[in-house]
Amino acid sequence: AATILGALSKFFNLGWNHIEIGNRTLILEQMLTSGGGWQDQYGGILPGIKMIETLPGFDQKPDVKWLPSMVFRNPEEKASMLLYYTGITRVANNILSEIVRGMFLNSGKRLNILHKLFYHTKNFGEMVQRGNYHEIGAMVDKTWRLNQALDSGTNPPEIANMRSLIEDYLVGGKLPGAGGGGYLFLMAKDPKAALKIRELLMRNAPNPRARFVDFSLSETGMEVSGS
Repeated sequence: AATILGALSKFFNLGWNHIEIGNRTLILEQMLTSGGGWQDQYGGILPGIKMIETLPGFDQKPDVKWLPSMVFRNPEEKASMLLYYTGITRVANNILSEIVRGMFLNSGKRLNILHKLFYHTKNFGEMVQRGNYHEIGAMVDKTWRLNQALDSGTNPPEIANMRSLIEDYLVGGKLPGAGGGGYLFLMAKDPKAALKIRELLMRNAPNPRARFVDFSLSETGMEVSGS
């Protein structure tokens, strides 16, 4: 949605900056009844690793702080990170609505987990600044545990089985976001462990669609060109 809006802005000379495109993406997602949040589009539109915050209220103006990306540049650490398309997808709008409903009804359990996620994110940002790969991996793993506490569907049985196969070779890993996209991000202990994970998952693929995907950190964010 953000890509389409960015292209329309350029084609019609609307002059929308990345923040405006992000806000309009949120509106478009609500019009499509997908129930999407405000944050995902900024993850894609803006470059690099960042921590994004907003204040309470309907007008969500993101405050963006960029974090160092040396973990994605160091050859050994880069070779230890894997992105695996599991082929297992789901629609997240009903899940999101249940979480939001719990917030508005002051569900103690949901609010407690959300508070933990808030402080965890702050600590995670500090850990990225320190640049310790194994500590960052442990924080990724904790994020996923908190995600599962908020929504148990974040770790369906097929994913749990895959994880059990490769647990001994992992520092951390999680399904990005609510897990609807079907991707699994993995941080192996070292490049040799990453090769072992590749071998195990290729030999035990959950379906014909499953495969490893090459990835890199975007240093430019969304770019729109015309010809």
